[in-house]
Amino acid sequence: MSTIALFGGSGRTGMRLLERLLKDGHDVRLLSRREVEPRDRLTVIIGDATDADAIAETVKSADVVMSALGTDKQDVLSRFTPLIISAMQAAGITRILTVGTAGILQAHDSDNYRFETRESKRSMTTAAEDHARAYELLDASTLDYTIVCPTQLIEDASVGNIVITANVLGTQNSGPISRDDVADLVIQAWENNSYRRHRVGITTES
Repeated sequence: MSTIALFGGSGRTGMRLLERLLKDGHDVRLLSRREVEPRDRLTVIIGDATDADAIAETVKSADVVMSALGTDKQDVLSRFTPLIISAMQAAGITRILTVGTAGILQAHDSDNYRFETRESKRSMTTAAEDHARAYELLDASTLDYTIVCPTQLIEDASVGNIVITANVLGTQNSGPISRDDVADLVIQAWENNSYRRHRVGITTES
């Protein structure tokens, strides 16, 4: 079994990652801003994802880093990413898997991000811009990153065929995707050592 440093584990997608990792018998070091109910194999570090010391403590003795951190108007991903890169390099960890957004996949008809083109249906781009900065920082590093990039996230099961593709969205007629399927893909990419240094689109097609 492995030790995973997990960020964003109290969010709706992160909780699914946490449950799967613990169920599979892994040790999880979770950074949280508040107390979490004690669990076997779970170590909770109280702190913030923009605090270098808290991040360094979380990755200590970990084999891999996973993050389901969301963004906000405070550019949390842009602030977190250089800190996690530095902490991982200091700890000798090379593998990181994160949850992004389909907006940062490459557009089909240009080298631009989807959120910069008509391919994306979202009018607000603030969140996608923060995700894009985080991706660019990871891509400029030497880390083996995988960024799972879902379309609209839903709580229920996915409806339609799940489409998974590297770097671009696999279908123009994309539908919503379950948070459970996103969490499953993060773990599969880690276990199979696949999609290294790639963004990965995940969506549904009816």
